[in-house]
Amino acid sequence: MTTRAPAAYHRRVPQMAPLPPTADWWERSARFLLILFAAALPHSIAVAQALAGAALLLWAGGHLARRQRPARTPLDLSILLFVGATVLAAVFSLEPSVSVSKLGRTALILIVPLAAGLIASRRQAIVLALVLVASAGVGALVTLGEKALGRGVDVVEIARDSPLRGRVRPHDVLLECDGQAIRGPAHFEELLARHDRSRPLRCEGMRAGMLPFAFKLGPKRFPREPGPDGWGYRVKVGRGLRARGTYSHPVTYAEVLLQLTALLGGLWLACPRKTSRAGAALFFAGLLLLAALAATFTRASWAALAVAGLAMLGMRLGWRWSLLMLGPAATALVGANQLLVRWRGVGFYNPADTSIQYRWMMWEDGWRLIREHPLLGIGMDSVLSRWQELGLRAYQQFGLVSHFHSTPIQIAVERGLLGLAAWLLLMVLYLRLLAQLALRTRAASDWREHGLALGLFGAACGFLASGLVHYNFGDSEVVMVFWLLVGVALALDRMTRPAADAT
Repeated sequence: MTTRAPAAYHRRVPQMAPLPPTADWWERSARFLLILFAAALPHSIAVAQALAGAALLLWAGGHLARRQRPARTPLDLSILLFVGATVLAAVFSLEPSVSVSKLGRTALILIVPLAAGLIASRRQAIVLALVLVASAGVGALVTLGEKALGRGVDVVEIARDSPLRGRVRPHDVLLECDGQAIRGPAHFEELLARHDRSRPLRCEGMRAGMLPFAFKLGPKRFPREPGPDGWGYRVKVGRGLRARGTYSHPVTYAEVLLQLTALLGGLWLACPRKTSRAGAALFFAGLLLLAALAATFTRASWAALAVAGLAMLGMRLGWRWSLLMLGPAATALVGANQLLVRWRGVGFYNPADTSIQYRWMMWEDGWRLIREHPLLGIGMDSVLSRWQELGLRAYQQFGLVSHFHSTPIQIAVERGLLGLAAWLLLMVLYLRLLAQLALRTRAASDWREHGLALGLFGAACGFLASGLVHYNFGDSEVVMVFWLLVGVALALDRMTRPAADAT
């Protein structure tokens, strides 16, 4: 039985006077491009950014045409503080030319006022969110299809006396031999048998599901007998590659799916009839995105989704339910850990894992750099060219030039404690807004409003939880999804606030 909200909730915010036809055209065109942007976002960063830029120009043109300022939002001041701190850090960077050139990534925050200003109704907010997750669902179907068919061969075992030992390891994925794509175990055996034994064997593959490697084996190391026994290997159909969708990295794909799976989870939790068509559609769409997320084998994103789920349960049913669900969630994570060990070779935490070692080393050096450059940091991407001077041990030891694998640490290193304080203020205010929105929409006549608010809250919690061990805030594809959802939240907040508060 649905409880009606107080009368103030149902009072609509006073509508503006009808727009001139020209101004209305600007608005409608920009809104159409925003929907296309949401559809492109899970697939192509270049297309998505082009659409967002065009929508922004049209939206700004509409405001100029009617000589009207954009509506204010509760996050305006915190956004300006964060952008201001970022600009200061870039100007006073160790490498100003490098850091200033990276301000374009910060400009992606303009997606927030764009979406917040263009979404004019609850229905538009829901449609935009559904377009985003539906587009991601299409990509997930393709990704899972590729996973089912397989690519290359997974190395199961390498004998001690194998000529391949030292060059190939268990859990490696071999993709090419002698320039030919490996189509399966039988084809791999055929390629080895047909190889010209007077020439070196050249193969390429992926290690840890994502790191490319190649090797060359001289004729002197070839076995006398061809075939798996002579070569001393055991392989199976290649399904060990970590899913990455159309992105260049599986973690990027995982962080996008994390937010969208949480968004669907919130809608499903709010659906009053779980067995209805809408409930079933949300459930199976969520399973689809969850399966694609699982195929990325990204540990932090898996754990962050559990955090998002508990946060949404607490907001929907009360925090006692979240506490009760801690046991099942922990059990699920133990099972996920076993899957990680089986498919990726490492669990959630293994001190011997090189990625864990790399993280710890980067975090230690990060805290040192924060102490040495506390106010404005060293500037965005300065570390990439100054790493020897700054004494980053991980770069030298592992030969991998990367980031600090933690959003708060990365922001504090590059933008100083001033930038970190501004970012924390923005995130705290956003979470408070989402919590209030979720509570306020509980009694909404349309359950989708509450579901969208719940999903937005879960997506934000998951994004921030994963950001503790990932620099997801620096990944353009991921942060564009995040800023778009912030804009949707601000629009929904504006439309659901009591009239007295909204004016």
